[in-house]
Amino acid sequence: MNKELKHMLIISISLFFIFVFIFNIYTYHTGNFIPQASRASQIISYNRLRSPNTHRASEKWTYPKIEKKQLALIALKKPHKIFVVDTKNHHVLYIIHAQVNLPAQNHPLRILHARGQQIYHISGSQQATAKYWLGISNGNYIETPLTDMDNHHVPRCLQKIPPIKNTIQVSKPDAKWLQGIPENTPLLIKEDY
Repeated sequence: MNKELKHMLIISISLFFIFVFIFNIYTYHTGNFIPQASRASQIISYNRLRSPNTHRASEKWTYPKIEKKQLALIALKKPHKIFVVDTKNHHVLYIIHAQVNLPAQNHPLRILHARGQQIYHISGSQQATAKYWLGISNGNYIETPLTDMDNHHVPRCLQKIPPIKNTIQVSKPDAKWLQGIPENTPLLIKEDY
């Protein structure tokens, strides 16, 4: 019996690695990669992605340390993602699910020093709040999804949130981590890959 279990375990592990290998080859040849980072680092980050949720981090692993790194953020509108790229090593550090509500830009925007715990949006008689906001040039923000003043909950799926002009909406843990992004980090907004 013990010999049979070992044999089944070896076969199961082998099939798992074959599946991962085939999946990565398929992903490698699809062509959906940003040119600012290596394909291998993008494949690794894609393998760690979770489904988009407003209450948890985008990737399964812990957030990378970003001190003393030369960073760039690349926001893609169509796949709803932000790539955090180490420009010195051309390595994707993290991929964030995002609702990008800004137009594509020819020149990168810049992350500002302005950031905070809570921000208020007022439109006529309606008021709403967002948490963990980060200022971007031209009066734009990265922030969590909005709640109204009565604290009505937003949908759990990030892609079902209504778009708010001049914002990029990310999950609460991702927004909190992004507050550590250094000032003057470039943010390039593109339609797709």
